[in-house]
Amino acid sequence: MIGYRALKRAELPAQGVLGIYGFGASAHLTAQVALAGGARVHVMTRSREARALALELGCRSATGAYDDPPERLDSAILFAPVGDLVPAALRALDRGGTLAVAGIHLTDIPRLDYQRDLFQERTLRSVTANTRADAREFLDFAARNPLTVATTPYPLDEADRALADLAADRVRGAAVLLP
Repeated sequence: MIGYRALKRAELPAQGVLGIYGFGASAHLTAQVALAGGARVHVMTRSREARALALELGCRSATGAYDDPPERLDSAILFAPVGDLVPAALRALDRGGTLAVAGIHLTDIPRLDYQRDLFQERTLRSVTANTRADAREFLDFAARNPLTVATTPYPLDEADRALADLAADRVRGAAVLLP
């Protein structure tokens, strides 16, 4: 639901162009919501496996985390907890575009250059919490539009390995602990 909320906060116009930075558990579901609404989705992420998943799900492109998307973005969502990606994502936005930062944690954002990063009415906003209405809307959407959920299962007693694999980009989609 954090991805659904982030998509709403990004104010993606109908049939707009969305950039997604980082492509894990929330992002791969969010991409499918945007695609179902007719968006063109471009993914920027460091994981080769995540890039492959993005293309399998129907995203238009999937490149490295700091690469420029092939077209200007109407909206972008930053799922990766990497503050250095904020200026890159802002620069990829078209005039009036919005970047929603969806992470609970984010490393420091480097100094922004107003002219290059924010000028032309680009908006930077955070995503703090989900609402019950968001949950209902997302679940209603999922009931009408089957989602492909990619998971990497781990036995419960290997939770430490799951966390290490998440940090090292060795998880396809969501890491799931099995009791």
